[in-house]
Amino acid sequence: QFKRLRIRWERRADIHLGLMHLACVLVCYRKLPTSL
Repeated sequence: QFKRLRIRWERRADIHLGLMHLACVLVCYRKLPTSL
């Protein structure tokens, strides 16, 4: 049961990491000059 919970938390961490990367990309994209 503990193993299953750990796998669920690792998957959630992966999703969270993906969202963080997406947010960083959006922020960096907005800071770039729009002429690109």
